[in-house]
Amino acid sequence: MVRSQIIQSFVARIWLERAADEDPKWRGHIQHIQGGEEIYFQDLTEMAEFLEQVSGIPSLGFATHPGNDDAISKHNAVSSRKRKPGK
Repeated sequence: MVRSQIIQSFVARIWLERAADEDPKWRGHIQHIQGGEEIYFQDLTEMAEFLEQVSGIPSLGFATHPGNDDAISKHNAVSSRKRKPGK
């Protein structure tokens, strides 16, 4: 059996922000190398949604975890999306 392999590359920068009166939150930037699309995200769920959208592979597995429904329901931040034309 021959499998075709599709390679998609991403560059991501992820950091943890801690506000004095809030819980720490993951923030970051990710870029799809082949398509040039990129976003700044305000939590890892947004990053996972971007990866799913660009790759076409549903449910990458870390965006939702059993028992983590409360954190997901609090997700109301709007990401800053920036699109670049394809290279």
